[in-house]
Amino acid sequence: MTLTRKQAAQLCIDALNSEKKLKQKVVIVAINIVIISGLVTFLTSWYFGLACLLICGLLGQFAHERMDNSIQARKILAMKSLKWEQTELENPDLLGKLTKIVG
Repeated sequence: MTLTRKQAAQLCIDALNSEKKLKQKVVIVAINIVIISGLVTFLTSWYFGLACLLICGLLGQFAHERMDNSIQARKILAMKSLKWEQTELENPDLLGKLTKIVG
């Protein structure tokens, strides 16, 4: 899949923004899992609540890993399309450079 410089820069910007949002989403999901498991525990018994916590935690972990892999793949694809090194991802000016390209 070949991308133009503008498309690759936009893809990298989107991946970086998604990476920042992912951390917030993990916290929200964890809070929801605890609340739901607490409700299940209150309405039934502790072992159903524990089972709910473990199953929902497993599903949350699976979703997080898939999203993280997708973000990493998009960043790698963007760097290859821009013909930049992977070390460029640690550059503090990266977002400014990408914004200039999209510009």
